[in-house]
Amino acid sequence: MEREELLALLRGNEWDDVEAKESANGVSKSAYTTVSAFANTKGGWLLFGVAEVEAGLTVKGVNDPDRIQNEFLTACRSTEKFSRPVTVHPHQHELQGKVVLAFFVEPSRRFDKPIRVRDGRSGWATYIRLGAGDHRCTAEEEGRFLRDASTEPFDGALFCSYADDALEPESLRWFRGLYASRHEAQPLTELSDPLFLEELGLLREGQLTHAAALLFGKQKLIARLKPAGLVDFRLIRQPWSEEAPAHRFDDRLLCEGNLVQALRALIERLLGLVPNPFSLEGDTLQRPAHPPEYKALREALVNLLVHQDYSDKHRLAQILWYDDRTSFTNPGDSFVSVEDMLGGGSSDLRNPLLARLLRQIGFAEQAGSGLPTIVRTWREVERLPPEVASDPGQKRFQLTLHWRVLPKQVAGFWKQLIGASVTPDQARLLAWLEETGAAEVGLARLATGLSASETRKLIAGLEVNGLVELLGDDGERLRLAPHLAELLDKARALAEEAAKDAGGTEQVTGHATEQVTAHVAEQVTEQVVQLLRACEGEQSRAELMSALGLVHREHFRESHLVPALAAGYLEMTIPDKPKSSRQKYRLTPTGHAFLKTLSTQQP
Repeated sequence: MEREELLALLRGNEWDDVEAKESANGVSKSAYTTVSAFANTKGGWLLFGVAEVEAGLTVKGVNDPDRIQNEFLTACRSTEKFSRPVTVHPHQHELQGKVVLAFFVEPSRRFDKPIRVRDGRSGWATYIRLGAGDHRCTAEEEGRFLRDASTEPFDGALFCSYADDALEPESLRWFRGLYASRHEAQPLTELSDPLFLEELGLLREGQLTHAAALLFGKQKLIARLKPAGLVDFRLIRQPWSEEAPAHRFDDRLLCEGNLVQALRALIERLLGLVPNPFSLEGDTLQRPAHPPEYKALREALVNLLVHQDYSDKHRLAQILWYDDRTSFTNPGDSFVSVEDMLGGGSSDLRNPLLARLLRQIGFAEQAGSGLPTIVRTWREVERLPPEVASDPGQKRFQLTLHWRVLPKQVAGFWKQLIGASVTPDQARLLAWLEETGAAEVGLARLATGLSASETRKLIAGLEVNGLVELLGDDGERLRLAPHLAELLDKARALAEEAAKDAGGTEQVTGHATEQVTAHVAEQVTEQVVQLLRACEGEQSRAELMSALGLVHREHFRESHLVPALAAGYLEMTIPDKPKSSRQKYRLTPTGHAFLKTLSTQQP
């Protein structure tokens, strides 16, 4: 943790990944509870020497910091204190003449969870992080960790003896028909149903696997596995809101049958609600020309069915279709990070047998390609980027697809605001950052839909021009540059006020935004006119400061240099190495044109 990040935390309140402990003379007992909670969820920061007060967080400092740090790190590695050693990274900072200890607790591997802590007289206890607090796990929550730590996938485990009346004939017939159509060289049509199931790994030693029961089981068999049902689809005809709607739903489909039945019913329901409804052909659920959203919806549904924790009998997957978004939520967090999911390729699947079988009948592309396909499709239809959240504490995964289309003039908005052109990909990334605030660099691919290397190149270009900032010790967090975020806040607020006065329609709002951003841009250019007029040829920072009569480097950077770069009026001579000692600056064609415009406007 860098000093600036620590100061930013102290200016706010505790977050879900930050916990403050006064611990002036020793490690508090509750600190170890927080270690267990962080290790079992997404990890987080523990601050020693910081107290929570009514106004927020305040620095108290720790006495004998080396002793306290060694005591804490030793305990975190001890199996007398924790069920498994916990990896912790220490940092020390001096603030206001007092020492603050900052420890980053890494999330543990799923095979090591749950991380239990010895809890005094009550023995061992497991904690998870929910919001800004540590919560002791119930027996059911701890059981989810234990099931996820198993090396044997749930779908491949044996469930019950095979019987002719255990499976739903139409579901099996439909599946076999699709399988034969896609495997003409070996359609397996000559095999009986039991032999067909054996060939696919669904029947072993006369026993049906969980996957076989889930795919083809009759409702009585499904009720033994998932008494709550498989998927709860709800249509809510209003925009999404954080507040619960006055009515629960306008239409509902509760899938209590097998996976094949759920897949067929949900595909029909989802595609019937796409802004461009279309009909399906027979059993194949295919048609020559699909709407552009089809691939994303199909992959989202398959993801919901494949990655659900079917060993959790009392929770079921849910699809909520609002006017402006559709969310897919299933019990069970992802076994891989969202960044790794965006990378595609191999994937650590919760139900690999189900995934393979659905892929073999055409309801998924190659392994690991689900999320990249969704992101790429949503980019092609120019909608707001998807949101992905994997919660290891509550054991839940959620994918949200927004139906709102990004304004087509979004690039023009940025040009008007900062006086420089940005590419459509850059505009999409900047708009995403405005929506999300600070985000992991790896998640920026949700907005760009590009490869990791292409996205990093895009970010580097924006950083060079002073439009974004990289944060953290490793530079893996990203946010809009503060001066740009301030401009956007001002532009949006003025635009909303202007639109309100004019009637508040979307069209009026867009027009007002264009006018306001133009006004804000004028304010920006006034701040850098002196620098542009002082720039002759290629000049170093020292030369420019001397020409302006300035001596304070940080003031020059924040008030003159960064805004000029961000506006596209000034550029670096060595853009790939912004901190080079040989770095110089020169006017861009846009900067020359702007100065020419100023001269023609003078009386």
